[in-house]
Amino acid sequence: MTRTSLRRRAGVVLAATTALVLLWTGPASADTSRASAIAASLVLAGGGVASSGQVAADHDGQTGTSTGDSAPALGVLGSQTLITSGALVQKAVARPDGTSAACAALVGAGGGITIGADGACTVVKGTGGVRIRLLGVGGVSLGEITADALSSQCTATSAGVTTASAALANAKATVVLPIALAANPVGGVSVPLGGVATLLLGGQTAPQGSGSVRVSALYVTLLDSVARIDIASATCGVNVATLPVPAVPLSGWTAAAAGVLAVWGVLAARWVRRRTGGPVLLA
Repeated sequence: MTRTSLRRRAGVVLAATTALVLLWTGPASADTSRASAIAASLVLAGGGVASSGQVAADHDGQTGTSTGDSAPALGVLGSQTLITSGALVQKAVARPDGTSAACAALVGAGGGITIGADGACTVVKGTGGVRIRLLGVGGVSLGEITADALSSQCTATSAGVTTASAALANAKATVVLPIALAANPVGGVSVPLGGVATLLLGGQTAPQGSGSVRVSALYVTLLDSVARIDIASATCGVNVATLPVPAVPLSGWTAAAAGVLAVWGVLAARWVRRRTGGPVLLA
């Protein structure tokens, strides 16, 4: 074997080694993400519960899953008489880049929601609006809340950044006289309604600690009957940045590296034998 030939073969082996290294370091990391949404959940007088069910989206970096009904009928809440008008809508998305988003709303008939590529939620109010009755013990009507739409939305990233907001379109609470409710409450706005109810607008928590967020458009506590109404809750995170996964498993990488070293050994032995004119003993 000439030196030129040896150099040529050495170059081939070097190129193969480089390719193996690139293959091992291969794909970029794929982050995990999660989000969920619930259009309405109720704790009724006497302890009964009712819910629109949860829409949930999860991504483990390789595979995404989604569960739940994004537009359940109002009848899913059963025979309750608190929410008497409106349509339930709820959506969530989880992506392999570590971002997630959720949106929930109580809208008028024919209304809906969409989540864009940037995670922003667009609400279509529909017609007829929504109506929530404020009931006392025995089902006595003490007032009502009306609105064109009640909605919340959130986003989260694997870097730990979260956003959350609530929107109450043309919302009013009436006990004796109508009271206009904040259209875009920030950080949780408490509204007392005499001895009838307490409202929390746009309340936020971090249910899984830093990197997670939960936001609710409207939370109603009825003081007389102790019933509770949670309208349009969205939860995002915690999303996690994962380490890169090698395209070749460690065992495969070890075997490939051993093969490269073996080829180098054979080439070196041939070159030495050519130079000395005799056999080469390998330990």
